[in-house]
Amino acid sequence: MKRKHKFIFASVILGIAVCLLGAFYYHTRTITLTLGMFSGSNWDVPSADSYRIIDETIQEFEKKHPNVNVKYVSGLQKEEYAEWMSQQALKSNLPDVFMVRSEDFATFANVGVLENLNAYIRRDETFHIKDYFSPALETCKQENDFYALPYESVPTLMYVNKTLLEKEHIKIPSKNWTWDEFYDICEKVTKDTNKDGKLDQFGVYDFSWQQAVYSNGGTIFDKEGKNTTLANNKVYEAVEFTRKLEMLSLGERIVENDFDNGKVAFRPMRFSEYRTYKPYPWKIKKYSDFEWECIPMPAGPQGKNTSSLDTLMIGMSSASSHKALAWEFMKLLSYNKDTQEKLLEYSQGVPVIKEVLNSEKASDYLKEDGLVGKEPYITFFTNIMEEAIPIKKSKEYESVMTIADRDMETLVSNKEDIKIGVDTLQTKIEVYLRGTN
Repeated sequence: MKRKHKFIFASVILGIAVCLLGAFYYHTRTITLTLGMFSGSNWDVPSADSYRIIDETIQEFEKKHPNVNVKYVSGLQKEEYAEWMSQQALKSNLPDVFMVRSEDFATFANVGVLENLNAYIRRDETFHIKDYFSPALETCKQENDFYALPYESVPTLMYVNKTLLEKEHIKIPSKNWTWDEFYDICEKVTKDTNKDGKLDQFGVYDFSWQQAVYSNGGTIFDKEGKNTTLANNKVYEAVEFTRKLEMLSLGERIVENDFDNGKVAFRPMRFSEYRTYKPYPWKIKKYSDFEWECIPMPAGPQGKNTSSLDTLMIGMSSASSHKALAWEFMKLLSYNKDTQEKLLEYSQGVPVIKEVLNSEKASDYLKEDGLVGKEPYITFFTNIMEEAIPIKKSKEYESVMTIADRDMETLVSNKEDIKIGVDTLQTKIEVYLRGTN
């Protein structure tokens, strides 16, 4: 018995020694954590500091984890990113952590590239999902599973040419304005100002049927982004209103240059473009001849002043060998308040953490951009982010929207019965989707 006890004791000591040596080795060996990202802005605007937030976050992470080196490929363009990621997947060489664009999310999740994050979220007591804006978070879900965390969001808002409205003695609409007010202003400002028989001042440029659908409480796809939801009264009304606006221009084609030159009263635009071109130095390159402001989208009879929301996400490779570290690094980018605050300083989007956007620091940054005027813009943006409609893009999204845009453009510009036209489009898309599945 004594010999047996000695053997057990020696085995326990040996086991402890092995564990200690293993822990020592793990904490002293150099680990390389790879990051997938692209240069420049996700929102197609100039960005002089595209790597700054990432580099500073890496420095902070490596300081906390001295045995970890975080590496990424620099100079990779956004247009090359999806193809580069596909090549890495084929080589079984995916980055441990990588940026996920909304157009790639469904594909990455469906093919098993992204790690399911439910377990990480559930067991991490330092992480609370309710701290995010709900629409930004919704983009990261596939059915009831999270496959990414939100990093940065950009809503689409309505931009107003203040100079033109002042010239026409029209007040800037309130944040609760409606389609009726929108149409009324567009009708008043649409005119031939130089009396040459041709319209040269217009109400709106680039207001799409999709934006009308969202602001009338409608949807284009279901919650999962897989099936279209066009055949209903909210969509019929939206298309009818878009046609009504289109008729104001009397067939005259309105182009981007018309807005740039101050000849258009309204234009829907991503907030990222406003942040880029409103403040110095970029404003001297564009929209420099008139003052402009952003307000919510006009509300339809069945909707609210809601905007669509695009979100850049962060995911973890399902094949990563360092998942615990990958999760910590993802949190540092997505959930850390200091990192999220830097988006207001160095990027063009909106933080996805509620507390960050509601902070005094956020207010200061928005003031520097000339965004805080007679109305409390922190409340304004908080409401926009809370009520926005997340754009979830399935792998068929681009193809479906190409079909829908083409048919809707025809429907808006002719006198075809709108209900018949929309219902026909719905059927066409359903047939197309059945053929792709």
